[in-house]
Amino acid sequence: MRTQIGVRLLAASGWLGGAFAESRTRLQPSNLAYDASNPWSRGNAALRVRDLLPYKAVPNGENWYDIAGDRIKAWGGNIYAENSTFYWVGQNSPSSPSSTGDSALVNLYRSEDLLNWEKLGSPITVYTPDVNGNQPLLYCIYERPKLMKSKTTGKYIIWAHWEMVGSYSPSEVIMATAENVQGPYTITSRGHRRPGAGNAAATAMGDRVGGSRIDFGTSSKIAADTSHPYMPVQPSYPPAILQYGTPSTTSPYNPAYVAASQYGTASFANVRFGMTLKAVAVRMTPWNATLYNQYSSNYSVSASTYIVRYATNIRSPVVTTVFNIGDPGDERVTLVSPVISPTLEESISSTLILVNSGDAAFITVSTENATVYYTTDGSDPVQTNSAQAYTVGTRITVAGAVGSNLTIKAIAVKNGQATDVVVQTYEIAGNPSDVPIFSPVINYLSGTYAQTSAAFQSGGIRIYSPSYMTNCYYTMDGLDPDPPVVGDNIGFGSRDMTVWEDPRTETHYLVTATDNIYGRIWQLTDDLTDVVEDREYDIFVSESREAPVLVRNRGASGDYVYLITSGQSGWYSNQGMYKRTGDFAAGFSLPRDPITGYRDGRSGWSPLAPIGDASTFGSQPTWIQNIGTNDSPAYIYVGDRYNVSNLPQSSYVFMPVYVDDSSAGENGVVGSGSMRLSFDPQPAINVADGTVDTPSWRLLSLNKPVVATLATSLTAAQTLAGTYNFSAAAANDGINFDVSAYDAVAQYYFPSTVPYFWQVDLGRVYSLSWIGLSFRSVSGSDAVERYTLSGSTDNASWVQIFDNTANVLPGFKAHQVSGRYRYVRIDTISVWDVVHNTAATWEAGLYEASIYGNC
Repeated sequence: MRTQIGVRLLAASGWLGGAFAESRTRLQPSNLAYDASNPWSRGNAALRVRDLLPYKAVPNGENWYDIAGDRIKAWGGNIYAENSTFYWVGQNSPSSPSSTGDSALVNLYRSEDLLNWEKLGSPITVYTPDVNGNQPLLYCIYERPKLMKSKTTGKYIIWAHWEMVGSYSPSEVIMATAENVQGPYTITSRGHRRPGAGNAAATAMGDRVGGSRIDFGTSSKIAADTSHPYMPVQPSYPPAILQYGTPSTTSPYNPAYVAASQYGTASFANVRFGMTLKAVAVRMTPWNATLYNQYSSNYSVSASTYIVRYATNIRSPVVTTVFNIGDPGDERVTLVSPVISPTLEESISSTLILVNSGDAAFITVSTENATVYYTTDGSDPVQTNSAQAYTVGTRITVAGAVGSNLTIKAIAVKNGQATDVVVQTYEIAGNPSDVPIFSPVINYLSGTYAQTSAAFQSGGIRIYSPSYMTNCYYTMDGLDPDPPVVGDNIGFGSRDMTVWEDPRTETHYLVTATDNIYGRIWQLTDDLTDVVEDREYDIFVSESREAPVLVRNRGASGDYVYLITSGQSGWYSNQGMYKRTGDFAAGFSLPRDPITGYRDGRSGWSPLAPIGDASTFGSQPTWIQNIGTNDSPAYIYVGDRYNVSNLPQSSYVFMPVYVDDSSAGENGVVGSGSMRLSFDPQPAINVADGTVDTPSWRLLSLNKPVVATLATSLTAAQTLAGTYNFSAAAANDGINFDVSAYDAVAQYYFPSTVPYFWQVDLGRVYSLSWIGLSFRSVSGSDAVERYTLSGSTDNASWVQIFDNTANVLPGFKAHQVSGRYRYVRIDTISVWDVVHNTAATWEAGLYEASIYGNC
């Protein structure tokens, strides 16, 4: 949603004024050297490192180098200030270490001026141990680290978001502590878990297994009914292997096993550092369709979500396979006999294995490239009979009356050579209590494996569960799988998160996003290693917000806490939004929902208001740092700018953020205060003075005359609404934000065709400094505009000043330019969806074109 209130770009900071001499040298376009490897740099031109150091300004959207000349890698992190030193901690890579192959997870930098940084090392790596010596980070996703220090213990703590590789279902946090800021860090005894998990008190916040929560993803079949059903609470960690199909709505209590090609599979791709795989088979409760039966008539509920069963404490022993990464040599080359499981080791009989009807046997062989042949009719298998070949994942089911038996014979064959026949006999037990929950079967043995091993390919590693209708759970972090049972508190999910200290109370809080539904605030314990079990409330409900950052304006004496978040659109930047509260802790005392136990604290916060342009100037928030004082604050917004086509080439955006408690938001929202970002391609931060130097350029294009390709005509309904403006003049009216791409307010230049042009007359010749382009973005767009920029002094003879026709990066664009011109023209040749590799002309448009320069 955009309104005509008219955002005066940069006006809040006074940067619209005339020339203001800078106190420090800023990097000039003349210092540029071509570097095709850096698509984020100005026109594929990057400053040579020797020309950069020492930095006088932040190179927004550029490669940023530390004092050793290496690129700074600190995404998703925070800046911790201690005495006169700043510590910047962040992810070594925006993507998973299993994808990059780099063992570093977190990098730590030190600076006195926020511009020139010294790398101190990588305090968190895949090998960082927990207090018991396990290495739970060997195979995981580790994101958004936040560094702080406990005043109670004097220890440094790094909180982070933890996930399994290939899945965001766990939604957990993990923390590590150290005596020194550089480490060594040790993961705490509770390891990774959801905030609140394990707290058994009735007053403790968190989801209980077997309880219920609102299903915001499911709506009523009756259009006028805006309510949602309650869905069962199920744990999402540890994961279960794939065994069963979706429960049938007509006969939900006996789901069929999936085909052999899928049975026992899980995702084990890119195992680069080793993995300890553990599995346990668990007897489950009976299937429960209560909520499905209650809601299926009026809501389009999913049988797989609403027909549920839960783990019990009846379980098999845990089995383990350790995968070390290296040169396997001759391991698994020699032909060995296959193994038919379960084996006699799990039977009370010394001659056969007692089973229950429906249990199954599986055949594995540790020799690579060997084929197994088997029979169940008493005959010996032969390698010439292809019908006897065992297919990986096949359940050889043992069924029948008490006393019935099945004999399985098997051989392994490689290069024409066969092993001796192995035999296993199974018999249906007369007394079910004589039959244990059989141990899971992992089809690979412990050993050394190459990264390219078939084990790590799709469907390679399989985990089998012989006992009928059991679930088989697994872990990859060296810890035993321990699925929660009915009544257990599994906490609340936590994905994008931050940890923030309220300067008024010196209390720390975890602020986190749960799925695409909730935003939550937890108070932390004094040692900063856990949450206070009953101190939590929700700040977002069904609003899809993430990447929270907070600031109390004017520090300990300030009245309001402001919270900035982004929308959820993957790696693509979108419209930043903020809200504020005058009583941050009030939500902890609110009553709880009688069904879910949740505590809705939204009423204590103002409505959302926009900050920055429709892509938050091509960034996602990660921190706010005050370099001023409480009475005269100077806030620096820290954001990540993700290069979606090449994530390791992602960069950073530092911007002044201006806060005014008494003003309205940029879209006219009253009661939200005012937060405004001021983008500068090279903001000169002055820590000593607690200021950001004012640049000499000013905005030249605001409300100046424009000509352009014919705009899209408004429909009759849009004209009647009075909230739509697709004219060319909308692209330099000072309004660059869009609260929602799907509401009934749309104010941007919307050309009727592509290619298109847009041109502004500055009124006289100016010396240009840079051009900012806020292209249309539909809630985090994957479409890019490809264009050129040209300048002219007379509207007749034109000079191309920038070529971005090979653009692959969505979002805000800032181009440093030079030359003296009166007219500036944008020629867009195409709008392209870089994900689906197709034209996206429907997304053409320009929120704002801002031309900056001097007389």
